Amino acid sequence: MVKSRLYRIHEQILDVMKQHPEGISEGDIRKLLNIPPEEQSQFGRRRRDLHQFYIIDKKREGSRILYVFRGEKANPLDAEPISSRLRTLALHSAHGRCQMCGQTIERHQITLVIDHKIPRDWGGKTSPDNLWAICEKCNHGKKNLFASMDSPAIRRAMVCESVHVRIGELLKGVGIGNSTSSFFIEFVARDQDDWHKRLRELRYLNWVIVASRQKMANGRVQSSYTLRRFTEWPPNPTKWLRRFEEARRHDDTVVLGEMKKEAANLPRFE
Repeated sequence: MVKSRLYRIHEQILDVMKQHPEGISEGDIRKLLNIPPEEQSQFGRRRRDLHQFYIIDKKREGSRILYVFRGEKANPLDAEPISSRLRTLALHSAHGRCQMCGQTIERHQITLVIDHKIPRDWGGKTSPDNLWAICEKCNHGKKNLFASMDSPAIRRAMVCESVHVRIGELLKGVGIGNSTSSFFIEFVARDQDDWHKRLRELRYLNWVIVASRQKMANGRVQSSYTLRRFTEWPPNPTKWLRRFEEARRHDDTVVLGEMKKEAANLPRFE
């Protein structure tokens, strides 16, 4: 969708948001615009379309999520539609299996939908490496997950150059004592196959991260991680951690001793 193709309903949603600078929920927008129940799913899609072109923050107020209009984006998000070719490529790579939970069309009678791994409003592109085929249940759950994890702190984590800082800032953004799914950690790690190792390396800075595992309804095991303690970052965290790992691998007790003292002097938060 290009901006010139925004429909009247988009303009109406924008007008309502602008009239409520303190924020307004999607349910309240629907009520004000008299959206009938049978059109609510389509309405949600129209509301999400606006994130491509406008800065719309989310904030939680009790159990409600409020949308706050901030203005136009200087650089609109990718609005390229999913072409038939891209849809076919994604379905072919799935081989009839949900690429998130592993259930199959033949055995579990699921329907596959083409989804952006990284959502458009998080900066995801409409490209083969950012599209996958997942079942409707996983698609719904993923949308809820991103909605629950959406915060300025987590969005800031996404743009950090250091993979260690991206993972660490995600855990901090979720909060001490709150669990973070492995899916989200892998997401902020940006295709780093060894993100588990990057996560473990944070312990060199005296971080305490507790792992847990839960069996899901589909039979798969979901891992999650809970931050219990963290420290301030040293200058150039990834370089520091790589130096520590190198010293540990070569059993360089002198360097390890010096670096452990540096880590011990970093301010702690728990």
